[in-house]
Amino acid sequence: MSNKIRSKVDLLFADAPQTKKVFELKEELIVNLTEKYDDLVGLGKAPEDAYNSVIASIGDVDELIKGLRQNDVFNSEREEKERRKTALVVSGAVGLYILSILALISIVEVFRADGVLALIVFLLIAGFSTCMLIYHFMSKPKYIKADDTLVEEFKEWKQEHTKKNQLCKSLISIMWTLTVAIYLFISFTMGIWAYSWIIFIIGAVVDQIIRLVFDMNGMRE
Repeated sequence: MSNKIRSKVDLLFADAPQTKKVFELKEELIVNLTEKYDDLVGLGKAPEDAYNSVIASIGDVDELIKGLRQNDVFNSEREEKERRKTALVVSGAVGLYILSILALISIVEVFRADGVLALIVFLLIAGFSTCMLIYHFMSKPKYIKADDTLVEEFKEWKQEHTKKNQLCKSLISIMWTLTVAIYLFISFTMGIWAYSWIIFIIGAVVDQIIRLVFDMNGMRE
């Protein structure tokens, strides 16, 4: 029956572009449909009835194929606007992080001000950029399924997966920016250049922990 399900999915996607994205989508659909079929048969449903039921659960793939031709499963124009907005927010946040580091060094080395004041200014600027990033990713609208078909479930999963993947990358970027800032602050104020590089080893460990957490929760590509 698995071959029959595969043949049906291949037929449904006959007009779809032959890309890696389409292949991965088809394979995931086949796995989901096969598991659903086995569950229905295990509950006592006749094989043919179970097959018809899982095929009916796929839903309309025409819109999905149209989106795949545009290299996206969602509205391409809306997604392009979202990408530009995200790029603007992330670029602005990175710029603020760089500014916070420059402010930290300038206050301590150029103006010879108290290190505590420099740290406060740094935290204010870095904190604002961090809040800006978190708000941007958390405020993205959640995809609302039109029905309970696998196509709609895939669209919902894809949007959430993309959002969490972007959040993971942003958190790692924030972590490394803070690592550099802490390294420079400690090195300039305490003069322990021979030992302060250890901070980067700690940063690498934290980097892997963040990636591991997201991987374990299926949040990252």
